Amino acid sequence: MDVTAPAHDRSMRTPTDAASRTGPVYLDLDTVLLAIHQGRRGPEIGVQADLEEAIERISEVADHIVVLVDPPPAEIHHGLETERRLEALREGLGEQFDRLLIVRCPHGEERTCTCAKPDNGLIQVSVEEYSLPQRGGWYVGADAEGIISGRSAGLRTIRLGPAGDDHLSAVHRPDYEARDLLDAANHIMLEDLS
Repeated sequence: MDVTAPAHDRSMRTPTDAASRTGPVYLDLDTVLLAIHQGRRGPEIGVQADLEEAIERISEVADHIVVLVDPPPAEIHHGLETERRLEALREGLGEQFDRLLIVRCPHGEERTCTCAKPDNGLIQVSVEEYSLPQRGGWYVGADAEGIISGRSAGLRTIRLGPAGDDHLSAVHRPDYEARDLLDAANHIMLEDLS
């Protein structure tokens, strides 16, 4: 299985008050953490604005922060390989990267399994690999497929950005719509600490 996490710290921080902690928070790598733009020589990859502050805020209340790494779409494989995307995240977060549980599809990048959205296979892989609770956590994503994935796994869901003209958005409404990850982090704190 190709599930990676920091070898020295699989549990993140020990909560001072376990009752005030939420379950795991699942973040979509491509739609939440990375900023991907077409550059002159191919895709340019960086991290979203305010990412470090948002990760810090989430780590104050979450038992684990799990990054779900979907394989890149076959039609745009060039320049968006998984290792390149993870390296951009590692560079953008520095030491904070070591706090994250990185979960990749154990079946490779062929998309012949149920790991890719809208299925919830990556969430199930992380639940099994790290003995995470099945309920009580959050899924944060920026597309309808991710919201479907989080809901079908029994998670509360947050969608970043405007819903737009997505035909599924009326049917699969998230529990909260946030401007950005920092807004989502604040919402999680308010919901789970109140």
